[in-house]
Parts: sequence; structure tokens; C-alpha cells
Amino acid sequence: MGWVDKVPRAGNLYIGGLYALCQTNLIKEAGITHVLSIIDYDPLLKERFHHLNHFHIRADDDPNEDLLKRFKEANKYIDDALENGGVFIHCEMGKSRSATMAVAFLKWKYGRSPEEALDQLCEGRPICDPNVGFKEQLQIYHRMLNAKDDAEAEAIYQTWLKERFKGEWWEWEAR
Repeated sequence: MGWVDKVPRAGNLYIGGLYALCQTNLIKEAGITHVLSIIDYDPLLKERFHHLNHFHIRADDDPNEDLLKRFKEANKYIDDALENGGVFIHCEMGKSRSATMAVAFLKWKYGRSPEEALDQLCEGRPICDPNVGFKEQLQIYHRMLNAKDDAEAEAIYQTWLKERFKGEWWEWEAR
């Protein structure tokens, strides 16, 4: 594991933690032109890294956080960016939120199951481990992508949204 880890068999897709962005030589050497930040505060990327295209999703590493609603736009951003350069996906540690987004992209782009996508991601960054709530969302996303049409996919999401479990970390772990 390094500061900037390449996702195997996914083009110029990279993953890591926030502090990797301070390793400007690594970012430049990897050919990274786009950054997807999944972090609950503004990491001042626009001011410090104005030469990089940046998409910021404000989110906590909390199993109750709904990242699922952001998968479609994040996937489009990553896919479009990969046509023109390298993409670095990060959260604070490069373990849960960023891994969730990378798994969602691999699932959408290459048709992997959530488990296969996570295994692929861990080949390049072994610490990747979405929290239990994000893992549940990746399973729901799998069902949505296998729906017969957009209406069925939306119904799957709305049902999950209405019926999903919400609780403290220890309650999630006890389930």
C-alpha cells in the first residue's frame, strides 16, 4: 500500500487517502488530472490544486450515510475523466468511502459483483473495506443495475430508502 494506489485492470484509476494529494510528485507521475473527494469537509483542493479537475461529495464515514444516491453521478465523472487522464478517488484514509465509490464504479463499468469488485480493488490497496452500511448499499446497487428498467431500479432504491436500517455503529455491527 502506498500513498497513491492504482486500481488493477481499471485504466488510470487510483485510490488513496487525503494526504496523498500533498505528494504532488506522485500525483503528477501517475498522470492524475481529476480528483473525486468523498469527505465531510472542504479539503481546500480548489485553492491548493487548481490544476486538477475536482468533484467533491460531502459525506461522513457513517453506515447511515446515503452514498447510493451519488453513485450515478460519480460513475459518470470517473468514466468521463478516464477518457482524458487519470482519476484519484480519495476519502480521509482511502479505506471506506473511496473504496465504496471505486467498487460502485467497477460494478457499473465492468459488471462485477460487489465482492468481485472489492477483491479487484484490494489487489491494489489491501486496506479497502467499506463500512457495513456502504456494503449494504453496494448490494442494493447490484440489484438496481440488474433491474429490468429505470423504473424498477428507482423502486428498489425507494424501498431501501424507506425500509433501511439506521442506527449507531455498534447496532450495525450487531446485526
